Amino acid sequence: MGEDVITVFQSANWILGILAVFVLVILYIGVRYSSKIEEGDDLVLAGRGLTMPFLIPSILSTWICAGAIMGAAGEAYLGGFQGVLWDPFGPVMMFILVGLFFATRLRRGGFTTVVDFMNSRFGNKMGTMYMIIQILSAVGWLGGQLVALGTIIYLTTGFSMMISLIVGALVMILVTYMGGLWALSRIDAIVFVLIVAGLGVMLPIVMGEVGGLGNLLENAEVYYEVPPFTIFPASEEDGGFLGYVGILGIAFWISAWTALGLGDLSSQVLLQRVLAAKDEFTAKYSFLISGVLYLVIGLIPVTIGIAMYTYGLELPEGQQELVLPWVADFMLPPWASTLFVVALAGAIVGTVGDTCLITATMFGHNIYKFFKPNATNKDTLRMVRIAIPITMISALVLALYFETIYKLIVFSGALQLTTITAAYVAGFYWKKANGTGAIASFFAGFISWAIFYVIIFYGNMTEGYVWDAVYISMVPGAIVSLITLVVVSLLTQKSNPPKPFVNAKGEVM
Repeated sequence: MGEDVITVFQSANWILGILAVFVLVILYIGVRYSSKIEEGDDLVLAGRGLTMPFLIPSILSTWICAGAIMGAAGEAYLGGFQGVLWDPFGPVMMFILVGLFFATRLRRGGFTTVVDFMNSRFGNKMGTMYMIIQILSAVGWLGGQLVALGTIIYLTTGFSMMISLIVGALVMILVTYMGGLWALSRIDAIVFVLIVAGLGVMLPIVMGEVGGLGNLLENAEVYYEVPPFTIFPASEEDGGFLGYVGILGIAFWISAWTALGLGDLSSQVLLQRVLAAKDEFTAKYSFLISGVLYLVIGLIPVTIGIAMYTYGLELPEGQQELVLPWVADFMLPPWASTLFVVALAGAIVGTVGDTCLITATMFGHNIYKFFKPNATNKDTLRMVRIAIPITMISALVLALYFETIYKLIVFSGALQLTTITAAYVAGFYWKKANGTGAIASFFAGFISWAIFYVIIFYGNMTEGYVWDAVYISMVPGAIVSLITLVVVSLLTQKSNPPKPFVNAKGEVM
Protein backbone atom coordinates (compact mmCIF):
# COMPACT_ATOMS: atom_id res chain seq x y z
CA MET A 1 0.00 0.00 0.00
CA GLY A 2 2.99 2.27 0.35
CA GLU A 3 3.12 2.69 -3.42
CA ASP A 4 -0.38 4.13 -3.70
CA VAL A 5 -0.28 7.80 -4.60
CA ILE A 6 -3.26 10.15 -4.30
CA THR A 7 -3.54 12.18 -7.50
CA VAL A 8 -7.05 13.21 -8.50
CA PHE A 9 -10.03 11.68 -6.70
CA GLN A 10 -12.25 9.26 -8.58
CA SER A 11 -15.25 11.46 -7.74
CA ALA A 12 -13.54 14.68 -8.93
CA ASN A 13 -16.45 15.88 -11.08
CA TRP A 14 -18.93 15.47 -8.24
CA ILE A 15 -16.61 17.24 -5.83
CA LEU A 16 -16.10 20.14 -8.23
CA GLY A 17 -19.84 20.54 -8.74
CA ILE A 18 -20.67 20.47 -5.03
CA LEU A 19 -17.84 22.90 -4.24
CA ALA A 20 -19.26 25.29 -6.85
CA VAL A 21 -22.68 25.13 -5.19
CA PHE A 22 -21.04 25.63 -1.79
CA VAL A 23 -19.29 28.77 -3.06
CA LEU A 24 -22.58 30.16 -4.35
CA VAL A 25 -24.25 29.51 -0.99
CA ILE A 26 -21.41 31.31 0.80
CA LEU A 27 -21.71 34.31 -1.51
CA TYR A 28 -25.48 34.42 -1.02
CA ILE A 29 -25.05 34.44 2.77
CA GLY A 30 -22.57 37.32 2.46
CA VAL A 31 -25.06 39.37 0.44
CA ARG A 32 -27.97 38.35 2.68
CA TYR A 33 -26.35 39.70 5.86
CA SER A 34 -24.73 42.78 4.36
CA SER A 35 -27.87 44.75 5.24
CA LYS A 36 -27.13 44.24 8.95
CA ILE A 37 -23.80 46.05 8.74
CA GLU A 38 -24.07 49.69 9.78
CA GLU A 39 -21.02 50.22 12.01
CA GLY A 40 -17.80 48.54 13.08
CA ASP A 41 -19.23 46.29 15.81
CA ASP A 42 -21.84 44.94 13.37
CA LEU A 43 -19.11 43.73 11.03
CA VAL A 44 -16.55 42.38 13.51
CA LEU A 45 -18.78 41.29 16.43
CA ALA A 46 -22.13 40.60 14.76
CA GLY A 47 -23.57 43.44 16.83
CA ARG A 48 -22.60 41.47 19.97
CA GLY A 49 -25.64 39.34 19.30
CA LEU A 50 -24.45 35.76 18.64
CA THR A 51 -26.58 33.14 20.40
CA MET A 52 -25.44 29.62 21.29
CA PRO A 53 -26.68 27.91 18.09
CA PHE A 54 -24.34 30.14 16.08
CA LEU A 55 -21.63 30.91 18.63
CA ILE A 56 -20.74 27.26 19.34
CA PRO A 57 -20.31 26.32 15.65
CA SER A 58 -18.34 29.53 15.15
CA ILE A 59 -15.95 28.59 17.97
CA LEU A 60 -15.56 25.04 16.73
CA SER A 61 -15.29 25.88 13.03
CA THR A 62 -12.52 28.38 13.76
CA TRP A 63 -10.46 25.66 15.44
CA ILE A 64 -11.45 22.59 13.37
CA CYS A 65 -9.32 23.35 10.34
CA ALA A 66 -7.28 21.22 7.95
CA GLY A 67 -4.52 20.97 10.53
CA ALA A 68 -6.88 19.82 13.26
CA ILE A 69 -8.49 17.17 11.06
CA MET A 70 -5.77 15.93 8.69
CA GLY A 71 -2.90 16.73 11.05
CA ALA A 72 -4.49 14.93 14.00
CA ALA A 73 -5.04 11.78 11.94
CA GLY A 74 -1.44 11.86 10.74
CA GLU A 75 0.02 12.46 14.21
CA ALA A 76 -2.15 9.70 15.69
CA TYR A 77 -0.95 7.36 12.91
CA LEU A 78 2.59 8.09 14.15
CA GLY A 79 2.23 8.37 17.93
CA GLY A 80 -1.32 7.53 19.00
CA PHE A 81 -2.78 9.69 21.76
CA GLN A 82 0.69 10.93 22.70
CA GLY A 83 1.03 12.47 19.25
CA VAL A 84 -2.19 14.48 19.55
CA LEU A 85 -1.92 16.01 23.02
CA TRP A 86 -1.25 19.28 21.18
CA ASP A 87 -4.57 18.93 19.34
CA PRO A 88 -7.33 17.98 20.19
CA PHE A 89 -6.52 17.47 23.89
CA GLY A 90 -4.77 20.82 24.43
CA PRO A 91 -7.54 22.94 22.86
CA VAL A 92 -10.18 21.04 24.86
CA MET A 93 -8.44 22.14 28.05
CA MET A 94 -8.16 25.67 26.66
CA PHE A 95 -11.88 25.92 25.80
CA ILE A 96 -12.84 24.81 29.30
CA LEU A 97 -10.41 27.23 30.96
CA VAL A 98 -11.77 30.12 28.88
CA GLY A 99 -15.33 29.19 29.81
CA LEU A 100 -14.58 28.86 33.52
CA PHE A 101 -12.21 31.75 34.14
CA PHE A 102 -12.15 34.32 31.32
CA ALA A 103 -15.32 34.44 29.20
CA THR A 104 -17.57 36.13 31.76
CA ARG A 105 -15.06 38.83 32.72
CA LEU A 106 -13.95 39.59 29.17
CA ARG A 107 -17.51 39.78 27.82
CA ARG A 108 -18.52 42.04 30.70
CA GLY A 109 -15.69 44.38 29.72
CA GLY A 110 -17.39 45.27 26.42
CA PHE A 111 -14.14 45.54 24.44
CA THR A 112 -13.96 45.30 20.65
CA THR A 113 -10.62 43.44 20.65
CA VAL A 114 -8.36 41.91 23.30
CA VAL A 115 -5.84 44.60 22.32
CA ASP A 116 -8.23 47.09 23.97
CA PHE A 117 -8.03 45.10 27.22
CA MET A 118 -4.22 44.91 27.12
CA ASN A 119 -4.00 48.65 26.40
CA SER A 120 -6.25 49.57 29.32
CA ARG A 121 -4.64 47.16 31.79
CA PHE A 122 -0.94 47.47 30.92
CA GLY A 123 -0.59 50.48 28.60
CA ASN A 124 -0.24 50.94 24.85
CA LYS A 125 3.29 49.50 24.61
CA MET A 126 2.19 46.10 25.89
CA GLY A 127 -0.98 46.28 23.81
CA THR A 128 1.13 46.92 20.72
CA MET A 129 3.43 43.97 21.44
CA TYR A 130 0.40 41.74 21.96
CA MET A 131 -1.09 42.94 18.66
CA ILE A 132 2.13 42.31 16.70
CA ILE A 133 2.25 38.69 17.83
CA GLN A 134 -1.45 38.18 17.06
CA ILE A 135 -1.13 39.66 13.56
CA LEU A 136 1.97 37.58 12.73
CA SER A 137 0.27 34.45 14.00
CA ALA A 138 -2.98 35.14 12.18
CA VAL A 139 -1.43 36.02 8.80
CA GLY A 140 0.80 32.94 9.01
CA TRP A 141 -2.21 30.81 9.94
CA LEU A 142 -4.17 32.25 7.02
CA GLY A 143 -1.38 31.42 4.60
CA GLY A 144 -1.21 27.86 5.88
CA GLN A 145 -4.97 27.40 5.53
CA LEU A 146 -4.92 28.74 1.97
CA VAL A 147 -2.15 26.26 1.11
CA ALA A 148 -4.24 23.45 2.59
CA LEU A 149 -7.32 24.59 0.66
CA GLY A 150 -5.39 24.76 -2.60
CA THR A 151 -3.91 21.31 -2.00
CA ILE A 152 -7.29 19.73 -1.31
CA ILE A 153 -8.89 21.29 -4.38
CA TYR A 154 -5.91 20.21 -6.50
CA LEU A 155 -5.99 16.63 -5.20
CA THR A 156 -9.72 16.31 -5.67
CA THR A 157 -10.40 18.22 -8.89
CA GLY A 158 -7.07 18.66 -10.66
CA PHE A 159 -7.34 22.45 -10.67
CA SER A 160 -3.97 24.19 -10.40
CA MET A 161 -2.81 25.34 -6.98
CA MET A 162 -2.64 28.99 -8.04
CA ILE A 163 -6.19 29.06 -9.46
CA SER A 164 -7.53 27.30 -6.36
CA LEU A 165 -5.81 29.74 -4.02
CA ILE A 166 -6.91 32.86 -5.88
CA VAL A 167 -10.54 31.77 -6.23
CA GLY A 168 -10.72 30.76 -2.56
CA ALA A 169 -9.20 34.04 -1.43
CA LEU A 170 -11.52 36.15 -3.59
CA VAL A 171 -14.64 34.37 -2.33
CA MET A 172 -13.66 34.88 1.31
CA ILE A 173 -12.76 38.55 0.72
CA LEU A 174 -16.23 39.19 -0.70
CA VAL A 175 -18.10 37.33 2.06
CA THR A 176 -16.07 38.84 4.90
CA TYR A 177 -16.28 42.34 3.40
CA MET A 178 -20.05 42.21 2.90
CA GLY A 179 -21.44 40.19 5.80
CA GLY A 180 -18.68 40.14 8.45
CA LEU A 181 -19.23 37.92 11.48
CA TRP A 182 -23.00 37.83 10.88
CA ALA A 183 -22.38 35.95 7.62
CA LEU A 184 -19.36 33.97 8.82
CA SER A 185 -21.20 32.64 11.88
CA ARG A 186 -23.94 31.28 9.58
CA ILE A 187 -21.33 29.72 7.30
CA ASP A 188 -19.65 28.22 10.37
CA ALA A 189 -22.93 26.55 11.34
CA ILE A 190 -23.17 24.93 7.89
CA VAL A 191 -19.52 23.89 8.03
CA PHE A 192 -20.00 22.33 11.46
CA VAL A 193 -22.82 20.13 10.16
CA LEU A 194 -20.71 19.11 7.13
CA ILE A 195 -17.72 18.19 9.32
CA VAL A 196 -19.79 16.06 11.68
CA ALA A 197 -21.51 14.36 8.73
CA GLY A 198 -18.25 13.75 6.83
CA LEU A 199 -16.36 12.27 9.78
CA GLY A 200 -19.47 10.42 10.93
CA VAL A 201 -19.67 8.60 7.60
CA MET A 202 -15.96 7.78 7.50
CA LEU A 203 -15.58 6.38 11.04
CA PRO A 204 -17.89 3.32 10.82
CA ILE A 205 -16.44 2.34 7.43
CA VAL A 206 -12.90 2.39 8.83
CA MET A 207 -13.99 0.54 11.96
CA GLY A 208 -15.50 -2.13 9.77
CA GLU A 209 -12.19 -2.56 7.93
CA VAL A 210 -10.28 -3.14 11.19
CA GLY A 211 -12.80 -5.54 12.73
CA GLY A 212 -14.64 -3.14 14.99
CA LEU A 213 -13.71 -0.89 17.91
CA GLY A 214 -13.14 -3.78 20.31
CA ASN A 215 -10.63 -5.41 18.00
CA LEU A 216 -8.87 -2.06 17.49
CA LEU A 217 -8.56 -1.43 21.23
CA GLU A 218 -7.03 -4.88 21.66
CA ASN A 219 -4.63 -4.88 18.72
CA ALA A 220 -3.86 -1.23 17.96
CA GLU A 221 -0.34 -0.22 16.94
CA VAL A 222 1.29 3.05 15.89
CA TYR A 223 4.43 3.92 13.96
CA TYR A 224 6.50 5.05 16.98
CA GLU A 225 5.73 1.82 18.87
CA VAL A 226 4.41 3.62 21.95
CA PRO A 227 1.16 2.66 23.74
CA PRO A 228 -1.56 3.94 21.34
CA PHE A 229 -4.20 5.03 23.86
CA THR A 230 -2.29 6.69 26.71
CA ILE A 231 -2.06 10.42 27.35
CA PHE A 232 0.76 9.94 29.87
CA PRO A 233 4.46 9.27 29.32
CA ALA A 234 5.13 5.54 29.11
CA SER A 235 7.94 3.70 30.85
CA GLU A 236 11.45 4.05 29.48
CA GLU A 237 11.18 0.55 28.00
CA ASP A 238 8.00 1.57 26.14
CA GLY A 239 9.50 4.74 24.68
CA GLY A 240 8.67 7.38 27.31
CA PHE A 241 6.89 10.27 25.63
CA LEU A 242 7.34 10.03 21.85
CA GLY A 243 10.82 8.60 22.39
CA TYR A 244 11.97 11.08 25.04
CA VAL A 245 12.64 9.93 28.61
CA GLY A 246 13.67 11.58 31.87
CA ILE A 247 13.47 15.35 32.23
CA LEU A 248 13.25 15.90 28.45
CA GLY A 249 10.29 13.54 28.23
CA ILE A 250 8.48 15.31 31.06
CA ALA A 251 9.17 18.76 29.54
CA PHE A 252 8.00 17.57 26.12
CA TRP A 253 4.81 16.14 27.66
CA ILE A 254 4.08 19.40 29.52
CA SER A 255 4.71 21.40 26.35
CA ALA A 256 2.25 19.21 24.45
CA TRP A 257 -0.53 20.17 26.87
CA THR A 258 0.40 23.83 27.24
CA ALA A 259 1.39 24.94 23.70
CA LEU A 260 -2.26 25.37 22.73
CA GLY A 261 -3.88 24.51 26.05
CA LEU A 262 -2.43 27.62 27.72
CA GLY A 263 -0.73 29.49 24.87
CA ASP A 264 -3.99 30.13 23.05
CA LEU A 265 -5.83 31.41 26.13
CA SER A 266 -4.87 34.88 24.92
CA SER A 267 -5.58 34.28 21.22
CA GLN A 268 -7.46 37.15 19.58
CA VAL A 269 -9.03 34.79 17.04
CA LEU A 270 -10.53 32.70 19.83
CA LEU A 271 -11.54 35.48 22.18
CA GLN A 272 -13.35 37.48 19.49
CA ARG A 273 -16.10 34.89 19.97
CA VAL A 274 -16.35 35.84 23.63
CA LEU A 275 -16.76 39.50 22.71
CA ALA A 276 -19.41 38.69 20.07
CA ALA A 277 -21.59 36.63 22.43
CA LYS A 278 -25.09 37.86 23.20
CA ASP A 279 -24.33 37.97 26.94
CA GLU A 280 -21.99 36.61 29.60
CA PHE A 281 -23.99 33.40 30.12
CA THR A 282 -23.85 32.65 26.38
CA ALA A 283 -20.11 33.31 26.25
CA LYS A 284 -19.30 31.08 29.22
CA TYR A 285 -21.42 28.06 28.38
CA SER A 286 -20.71 28.18 24.65
CA PHE A 287 -17.03 27.62 25.43
CA LEU A 288 -17.71 24.88 27.94
CA ILE A 289 -19.98 23.04 25.51
CA SER A 290 -17.47 23.62 22.70
CA GLY A 291 -14.78 21.93 24.80
CA VAL A 292 -16.86 18.77 25.12
CA LEU A 293 -17.87 18.75 21.45
CA TYR A 294 -14.31 19.41 20.28
CA LEU A 295 -13.08 16.36 22.20
CA VAL A 296 -15.78 14.14 20.71
CA ILE A 297 -15.26 15.38 17.16
CA GLY A 298 -11.47 15.59 17.46
CA LEU A 299 -11.14 11.97 18.56
CA ILE A 300 -12.71 10.75 15.30
CA PRO A 301 -9.73 11.54 13.02
CA VAL A 302 -7.41 10.43 15.86
CA THR A 303 -9.13 7.04 16.00
CA ILE A 304 -9.02 6.75 12.22
CA GLY A 305 -5.29 7.52 12.18
CA ILE A 306 -4.53 4.77 14.72
CA ALA A 307 -6.86 2.37 12.92
CA MET A 308 -5.21 2.91 9.54
CA TYR A 309 -1.72 2.13 10.86
CA THR A 310 -3.13 -0.99 12.53
CA TYR A 311 -4.85 -1.84 9.24
CA GLY A 312 -1.46 -1.80 7.52
CA LEU A 313 -1.54 1.43 5.55
CA GLU A 314 2.02 2.48 4.73
CA LEU A 315 2.49 6.11 3.72
CA PRO A 316 5.74 7.69 2.53
CA GLU A 317 7.77 9.43 5.22
CA GLY A 318 6.52 12.97 5.83
CA GLN A 319 3.13 12.32 4.19
CA GLN A 320 1.21 10.92 7.14
CA GLU A 321 -1.25 13.81 6.93
CA LEU A 322 -2.65 12.08 3.83
CA VAL A 323 -4.29 9.38 5.98
CA LEU A 324 -7.79 10.85 5.69
CA PRO A 325 -7.57 11.72 1.96
CA TRP A 326 -6.34 8.16 1.33
CA VAL A 327 -9.31 6.71 3.21
CA ALA A 328 -11.70 9.03 1.37
CA ASP A 329 -10.32 8.05 -2.03
CA PHE A 330 -9.84 4.30 -1.58
CA MET A 331 -12.36 3.20 1.07
CA LEU A 332 -15.39 5.46 0.76
CA PRO A 333 -18.04 5.29 -1.95
CA PRO A 334 -18.01 8.31 -4.31
CA TRP A 335 -20.87 10.12 -2.53
CA ALA A 336 -19.18 9.73 0.84
CA SER A 337 -15.76 10.87 -0.38
CA THR A 338 -17.46 13.90 -1.96
CA LEU A 339 -19.13 14.73 1.36
CA PHE A 340 -15.85 14.41 3.23
CA VAL A 341 -13.85 16.60 0.86
CA VAL A 342 -16.51 19.32 0.83
CA ALA A 343 -16.57 19.18 4.65
CA LEU A 344 -12.78 19.49 4.76
CA ALA A 345 -12.82 22.42 2.34
CA GLY A 346 -15.63 24.00 4.34
CA ALA A 347 -13.61 23.72 7.56
CA ILE A 348 -10.77 25.61 5.92
CA VAL A 349 -13.09 28.24 4.45
CA GLY A 350 -14.61 28.89 7.89
CA THR A 351 -11.20 29.28 9.49
CA VAL A 352 -9.93 31.54 6.69
CA GLY A 353 -12.90 33.91 6.89
CA ASP A 354 -12.89 34.15 10.68
CA THR A 355 -9.13 34.69 10.92
CA CYS A 356 -9.11 37.26 8.14
CA LEU A 357 -11.83 39.27 9.88
CA ILE A 358 -10.03 39.23 13.23
CA THR A 359 -6.74 40.35 11.69
CA ALA A 360 -8.44 43.11 9.72
CA THR A 361 -10.18 44.22 12.92
CA MET A 362 -6.86 44.79 14.67
CA PHE A 363 -5.63 46.80 11.69
CA GLY A 364 -8.82 48.81 11.20
CA HIS A 365 -9.80 49.27 14.85
CA ASN A 366 -6.62 49.38 16.95
CA ILE A 367 -4.00 50.70 14.54
CA TYR A 368 -6.36 53.20 12.92
CA LYS A 369 -7.59 54.49 16.29
CA PHE A 370 -4.01 54.91 17.45
CA PHE A 371 -3.54 57.51 14.72
CA LYS A 372 -7.11 58.85 14.89
CA PRO A 373 -8.40 58.48 18.48
CA ASN A 374 -11.68 60.29 17.72
CA ALA A 375 -12.67 57.94 14.87
CA THR A 376 -16.38 57.15 14.74
CA ASN A 377 -17.87 53.66 14.44
CA LYS A 378 -18.51 54.28 10.75
CA ASP A 379 -14.87 55.33 10.29
CA THR A 380 -13.78 52.11 11.94
CA LEU A 381 -16.10 50.08 9.73
CA ARG A 382 -14.59 51.63 6.63
CA MET A 383 -11.01 50.95 7.76
CA VAL A 384 -11.74 47.34 8.75
CA ARG A 385 -13.23 46.76 5.31
CA ILE A 386 -10.17 48.28 3.66
CA ALA A 387 -7.96 45.99 5.78
CA ILE A 388 -9.85 42.79 4.79
CA PRO A 389 -8.50 42.48 1.20
CA ILE A 390 -5.06 43.68 2.33
CA THR A 391 -4.93 40.95 4.97
CA MET A 392 -6.11 38.23 2.60
CA ILE A 393 -3.76 39.27 -0.19
CA SER A 394 -0.81 39.25 2.23
CA ALA A 395 -1.70 35.72 3.29
CA LEU A 396 -2.17 34.73 -0.35
CA VAL A 397 1.33 35.92 -1.20
CA LEU A 398 2.71 33.81 1.64
CA ALA A 399 0.70 30.82 0.48
CA LEU A 400 1.90 31.11 -3.11
CA TYR A 401 5.59 31.56 -2.38
CA PHE A 402 6.35 29.81 0.93
CA GLU A 403 5.70 26.08 1.27
CA THR A 404 6.99 25.95 4.86
CA ILE A 405 4.27 28.24 6.16
CA TYR A 406 3.11 25.63 8.69
CA LYS A 407 6.36 26.11 10.61
CA LEU A 408 5.51 29.79 10.96
CA ILE A 409 2.13 28.77 12.40
CA VAL A 410 3.77 26.46 14.93
CA PHE A 411 6.34 29.08 15.92
CA SER A 412 3.76 31.87 16.23
CA GLY A 413 1.44 29.74 18.35
CA ALA A 414 4.16 28.67 20.79
CA LEU A 415 5.41 32.26 20.97
CA GLN A 416 2.23 33.37 22.72
CA LEU A 417 2.85 31.17 25.74
CA THR A 418 6.35 32.50 26.39
CA THR A 419 5.59 36.18 25.81
CA ILE A 420 2.01 37.29 26.51
CA THR A 421 0.06 34.54 28.30
CA ALA A 422 1.40 35.34 31.79
CA ALA A 423 0.48 39.02 31.45
CA TYR A 424 -2.94 38.21 30.00
CA VAL A 425 -3.89 35.90 32.87
CA ALA A 426 -2.45 38.25 35.51
CA GLY A 427 -4.40 41.12 33.97
CA PHE A 428 -7.60 39.44 35.16
CA TYR A 429 -6.51 37.84 38.40
CA TRP A 430 -3.61 39.75 39.98
CA LYS A 431 -4.18 43.40 40.88
CA LYS A 432 -0.46 44.11 41.39
CA ALA A 433 0.51 43.19 37.82
CA ASN A 434 1.68 46.35 36.02
CA GLY A 435 2.89 47.46 32.61
CA THR A 436 6.59 47.29 33.51
CA GLY A 437 6.21 43.71 34.74
CA ALA A 438 4.23 42.73 31.62
CA ILE A 439 6.84 44.15 29.22
CA ALA A 440 9.71 42.59 31.17
CA SER A 441 7.83 39.28 31.14
CA PHE A 442 7.42 39.52 27.37
CA PHE A 443 11.13 39.93 26.65
CA ALA A 444 12.37 37.63 29.42
CA GLY A 445 10.16 34.82 28.18
CA PHE A 446 11.26 35.21 24.57
CA ILE A 447 14.99 35.53 25.35
CA SER A 448 15.01 32.64 27.82
CA TRP A 449 13.09 30.49 25.32
CA ALA A 450 15.84 31.13 22.76
CA ILE A 451 18.58 30.37 25.32
CA PHE A 452 16.97 27.15 26.50
CA TYR A 453 16.45 26.14 22.87
CA VAL A 454 20.17 26.43 22.16
CA ILE A 455 21.05 24.48 25.32
CA ILE A 456 18.53 21.70 24.69
CA PHE A 457 19.01 21.35 20.94
CA TYR A 458 22.78 21.46 20.75
CA GLY A 459 23.16 19.41 23.91
CA ASN A 460 20.75 16.60 23.12
CA MET A 461 19.43 16.58 19.56
CA THR A 462 20.21 16.42 15.86
CA GLU A 463 18.97 18.43 12.89
CA GLY A 464 15.81 16.38 12.36
CA TYR A 465 14.45 17.31 15.79
CA VAL A 466 14.48 21.10 15.58
CA TRP A 467 10.78 21.49 16.35
CA ASP A 468 10.93 19.09 19.29
CA ALA A 469 13.54 21.39 20.84
CA VAL A 470 11.31 24.42 20.14
CA TYR A 471 8.49 22.85 22.16
CA ILE A 472 10.62 21.49 25.00
CA SER A 473 12.42 24.82 25.53
CA MET A 474 9.07 26.60 25.57
CA VAL A 475 8.27 25.20 29.02
CA PRO A 476 11.17 26.79 30.96
CA GLY A 477 10.74 29.95 28.85
CA ALA A 478 7.12 30.26 29.99
CA ILE A 479 8.14 29.72 33.61
CA VAL A 480 10.76 32.48 33.35
CA SER A 481 8.12 34.77 31.80
CA LEU A 482 5.77 34.20 34.74
CA ILE A 483 8.45 34.65 37.42
CA THR A 484 9.68 37.84 35.75
CA LEU A 485 6.16 39.28 35.68
CA VAL A 486 5.72 38.71 39.41
CA VAL A 487 9.17 39.93 40.50
CA VAL A 488 9.33 43.04 38.30
CA SER A 489 5.74 44.04 39.09
CA LEU A 490 6.43 43.85 42.83
CA LEU A 491 9.64 45.86 42.48
CA THR A 492 8.00 48.64 40.44
CA GLN A 493 4.72 49.21 42.29
CA LYS A 494 5.65 52.81 43.13
CA SER A 495 7.33 53.83 39.87
CA ASN A 496 4.54 52.29 37.76
CA PRO A 497 1.35 51.85 39.82
CA PRO A 498 -0.83 49.05 38.44
CA LYS A 499 -3.83 50.10 36.39
CA PRO A 500 -7.18 48.68 37.52
CA PHE A 501 -9.22 46.31 35.38
CA VAL A 502 -11.70 48.65 33.68
CA ASN A 503 -14.30 48.05 31.00
CA ALA A 504 -14.46 49.71 27.57
CA LYS A 505 -16.19 52.72 29.12
CA GLY A 506 -13.40 53.22 31.67
CA GLU A 507 -15.45 51.95 34.63
CA VAL A 508 -13.60 49.89 37.25
CA MET A 509 -14.82 46.30 37.26
